[in-house]
Amino acid sequence: MAVPLPPPLNRLRAQVGAAIPSWEEVLERAGRVADEADHLNRVGARPEDGPPPPGMTASAWAVLKASATVMGGPVSLPAMVLAGRRAQRTALARIDRFDEHLQAVAEGRRSPLPAPRRSRLSSDRRIVITSDLHRCVPGRLDWPARQRTKDLSLRVMSHYAEQGWDLIENGDVEDFWLVGGSTWGAMYDVGRIAGGVGGRAADAPRRGLMAEHLDRIVDNNAALYRLLDEGFAADGRYHRTMGNHDDVYEDEQMVQHLRRHLPGTEVVDTVLLTAPERVTSRPGATGPRWGDREGLAAVDAVVAHGHLTDAWNGPGTALLGRIITWTATAFDDLPGLNGATNPLPDEEAVGRLLTGRARNRLITLDPRIGGNRRFDSLDEERLFSHLAAVATARGEAIGAVRPDGSVGWPWLLFDHTHLPMLSPLDATGSPVRYANSGTSLLDHALTSIEWDPARREPRLVVWTDEPDGPRRRELIADGAHLAVLDDA
Repeated sequence: MAVPLPPPLNRLRAQVGAAIPSWEEVLERAGRVADEADHLNRVGARPEDGPPPPGMTASAWAVLKASATVMGGPVSLPAMVLAGRRAQRTALARIDRFDEHLQAVAEGRRSPLPAPRRSRLSSDRRIVITSDLHRCVPGRLDWPARQRTKDLSLRVMSHYAEQGWDLIENGDVEDFWLVGGSTWGAMYDVGRIAGGVGGRAADAPRRGLMAEHLDRIVDNNAALYRLLDEGFAADGRYHRTMGNHDDVYEDEQMVQHLRRHLPGTEVVDTVLLTAPERVTSRPGATGPRWGDREGLAAVDAVVAHGHLTDAWNGPGTALLGRIITWTATAFDDLPGLNGATNPLPDEEAVGRLLTGRARNRLITLDPRIGGNRRFDSLDEERLFSHLAAVATARGEAIGAVRPDGSVGWPWLLFDHTHLPMLSPLDATGSPVRYANSGTSLLDHALTSIEWDPARREPRLVVWTDEPDGPRRRELIADGAHLAVLDDA
């Protein structure tokens, strides 16, 4: 039985408790301090000179992180190799069950893989698919600003909204992995680390930090979020999947916070573009939706971010990807480097797209570590080789049949890699039913997928920022490369 404290001690305890600020108060005060420091840091900065410097706080934090990384290398590098190999075994196992995953989500059953949330969208609609937008807070983490695509994205999305298109933002929309780059970014990094150390006890403070970060991202892209709300979401034409950089949306409370900015938004793992006559139940029918009973045969395309079989960035296996991102942002903030570690595409990447030199082959990896020299970590070749083998062996039995009666999978529309592709070649030189929308972070340019409702297939397009306004070009498969078809 607890012994009651004397009244003086009770009063002292109450006074001490009242003197300790709540987490919300700490976050608000830290945010104000960060905003003042970042405002002073941006005074006099000119956009033509590149991104603003990170500021003293972020630079000092970057030096500390970089020093810890170098000093801890002899221990951390072997540990990372071991972790990478374990994660690669998980990725290979997921590839071996990916056919089961596709079948399960098409039939409305529980998937064997960690991607349970799905929605359906009629494939007779005009749909634009964008991904890897990586919207973030002001400063060096504002990658769209660094790539000069913020205004371009707004004008391009306005075009699709006015024309009545549906929009699928296919993962990595807001970026919660990028840290540093400003005083707020450094404080956010410290808060994330503290939240991780706190375990489940820190769930509420950690959620508050992420919600504050989301609010700041929206404020930094206010015009675009207004367009997403009024031009798409208000009419039920806005759809969203989750990627790895925005995996905070595994938490339904974070999805609810997103709805404060985009009312009605659902965040899923997979969107099934389904034949219109099979999207809903037949009149008077009971039980599963008609599309579920049809399974894969009712699905024209499967839209997902594409990180599910990524060893370094997949659900539950993303430790290596997080560490690489955390380290890279630290080196980007180091004094004197002046953006020398900038990972973003340069003008040459756009030049390759516009001159027919962009690669259109599936990515291959070292199967031991799940990566390659370019730091790719999604083994597209192994994934599509497995799916081809399953379709050949038992495609008809599992319902992988196309409307023309041929055996094959629906179109797989992924992103994640930042590499636009359309019907890329596999190792045998055969094209596969796969398209990748690329990224909105090219230099003064962005790529996206347009779903053609008449032909029930994707188109790949690139938008460039020209003096007389955005210019659209269609990209088509030309063997192992992409070619420019025409302007529209």
